[in-house]
Amino acid sequence: FVWRFGYGSNIGLDVLKQKKNLNPTKYFTGTIKGFELYFKQGIPYVEPGWGAVRPSSDPNTELHGSAFYIPKDEAEGLDRQEGGYNVELNQFISYDGERVENVGLYVPKKKEGSEEKKQEEGIPSMRYLRLLQKGAREGDLAKHWIERLDLQEYYITPPEVRSQTREGDLAKHWIERLDLQEYYITPPEVRSQTLKWISEFHSDPERKDTTFSAEQLSKYNGSDPAYPAHTCVMGYIVKLESWVFPSWKGHTITRRNLLQFNGKSLDTNDIRFNQPRFRPLPNLNECSEEEKEYLYQNLESILHQGGTIVARLQDFLNDQKEYPNDDTI
Repeated sequence: FVWRFGYGSNIGLDVLKQKKNLNPTKYFTGTIKGFELYFKQGIPYVEPGWGAVRPSSDPNTELHGSAFYIPKDEAEGLDRQEGGYNVELNQFISYDGERVENVGLYVPKKKEGSEEKKQEEGIPSMRYLRLLQKGAREGDLAKHWIERLDLQEYYITPPEVRSQTREGDLAKHWIERLDLQEYYITPPEVRSQTLKWISEFHSDPERKDTTFSAEQLSKYNGSDPAYPAHTCVMGYIVKLESWVFPSWKGHTITRRNLLQFNGKSLDTNDIRFNQPRFRPLPNLNECSEEEKEYLYQNLESILHQGGTIVARLQDFLNDQKEYPNDDTI
């Protein structure tokens, strides 16, 4: 058994057990001294910031979170999941005063050529920040730490920005939003370009009526040059031109994204084609506005990294009780 320390999405005991599939035999909440929390750059437009730590100039600075004792093989699996981090051993002090040595802390691997801290910083998504807030409350972390997390700004695209498609309206709305801004939002030029690409797909006679079956999509996992990597978000099949998670290739990831948003285990609940309970696929009409926004940001992230919408997924369309046939979804 070995110790690991959670300060980001790994704070809460429920998350460790249900989403990470870990089996802690000991669990404490408390602090590690000498480190400060920040958010490093993540995936543009959808998960633009991940929790990270760095040494503090004040050795008495306290990083709050949870220490959990897990089997070594589970720790090795968690370390692989956290591949962008090194494990550094530190002393942990619980809120009850118990000291634990050699607790593994995930510290971001340094990027070559990175000079200033600001270059590495990002902003968390609402989904990710809620995991931290929930875990902090579940572990009864220090009141001032919970208050800090509650005041942390997060990335979100207001629905009214998405609905504005005319250039003039976007400009007017952006000025109004800047005057009232309380949190980071998608720049209007980014969302405007996304809407343009979607509109172009629906207007293209060679693409708009093209559909894939889930069986066809499953072949496009990039393992065969004849079937380059594609994925599907919200029923849109996108040909990929940049890195994505391997699990996304040849797969419709709408269900997976919703599981991620709601903090549920991907390993046990994500279902691929030809597996039991693959159908029905998620119905967008049953999703909350926040869930739809997270799905939309996933699609946006792929498109703005060079992806191209080439078709729609027929299985997805069939499983919508009703869906608009306009230029959005």
